[in-house]
Amino acid sequence: MNRACYVTFLLGLLLLATSSIAQQAPQIDIDYASFAYDEQESLVELYMAIEAGSLAYEEGDSLYTSSIPLELSLLSSSDTDLDASAERVVWEQEMDLQFAVMDPSVITEGQVFLRQVRLTVVPGEYKLQIVMPLSGQDPVQASRDVIIPEYGQQESCAISDITLASRITHSENRDDPFYKNGLRIRPNASQLYGEGAANLFYYAEAYNTACTVPDTDEYTMLIYVSEESRSRPVPITGLQKRSKRTVRQTDVLVGSFNLSALGSGVYFLHMEILDEANESKFGLTRKFFVSSPAMDSVRAYSEFLAMNNYAAMAEDIAERGLIRIRHVEDITTFVIPDEPPQLIGDPSKLLREVSYLASARRAYVEGLVIVQFTVDEEGNPRDAVILRGIGGGLGEEVMRVITEHAKFRPAISQGKAVPARVAMPMLFKLR
Repeated sequence: MNRACYVTFLLGLLLLATSSIAQQAPQIDIDYASFAYDEQESLVELYMAIEAGSLAYEEGDSLYTSSIPLELSLLSSSDTDLDASAERVVWEQEMDLQFAVMDPSVITEGQVFLRQVRLTVVPGEYKLQIVMPLSGQDPVQASRDVIIPEYGQQESCAISDITLASRITHSENRDDPFYKNGLRIRPNASQLYGEGAANLFYYAEAYNTACTVPDTDEYTMLIYVSEESRSRPVPITGLQKRSKRTVRQTDVLVGSFNLSALGSGVYFLHMEILDEANESKFGLTRKFFVSSPAMDSVRAYSEFLAMNNYAAMAEDIAERGLIRIRHVEDITTFVIPDEPPQLIGDPSKLLREVSYLASARRAYVEGLVIVQFTVDEEGNPRDAVILRGIGGGLGEEVMRVITEHAKFRPAISQGKAVPARVAMPMLFKLR
């Protein structure tokens, strides 16, 4: 049975980076969470996810190895003077992260190496700084403000930070660096869920829950997902849990939500301790992200593109509960070109060069392909990779067309042409 098909070029380019040097830097996501420890200090966990495919490996006798030097430091700042002179290092650690694989060629997109660091600090306001030295280049740097609450002496209800995870299982291995309270928690430092990672796992701790109902042995916990963080957020149908729990000084909150029915966008995980009148005594909200191209139409993805204008992208990164080191576009040094790259010519002409391969049509392969590449100072696309593929050779076909037929006006920064890393989406649809 023959089926008609079409290919759509979604107008707009996603700016991903503005430095050709940055392409040599590994991709790292760093997140953190804090918990009660004792009356003087709080426990802080730093989660690091290093994208396996972004590393350079050296061949050994039986393994391919890679290493990343990192310098981490936590600085305490004065409330009245935020200059560097008012900052002092309260904790620092240098590490050389070592990784090994049998065969780098089998690494797939999304595979990461995880590392976790634990430290205790006095509650207060800090700045977390991360430096990745690079041979022969300026180091990759990122920083963000960190607020550590005072859990130990708090008499009212409270909830720790929420650890977002890709998997949580029961464990008795106390030597496992990811072991905690009888669980093995695999953190999701990017806070991105969707295709291939549809289950959002969460871990948190509720403190002094007796403050809600002092005369009973139970309290009510409400956990749900919403689309917006409003004064009265609305739970998404099927993504809500209300439970009666035993009152404890510390109550471990762990569970998961299946996000497979959600489209791409920004969402929020809410935790609320309720009193007898179902009024919130304490609430906490955590932002996360969903990428689900299989459920997104051209309209939905166009909205996603419109949402990702360059100014909004930088602002949203700054608002997230994470530090992201992506091609040197960390939240403190992200550089937006004055003029982004511009495709030269009619997009429909470029579109006509794309062939919806017969083998892909016969296999009913359809969906969104996104190809990432660098537009150099001359406006030529190079170093193309498939950022999101659907199989059937269609990602490779888009790469071929971009490399052979696309021409751009280069990005402009301070009056000069500069290389920029961008992505181009194309939708393949059978009908």
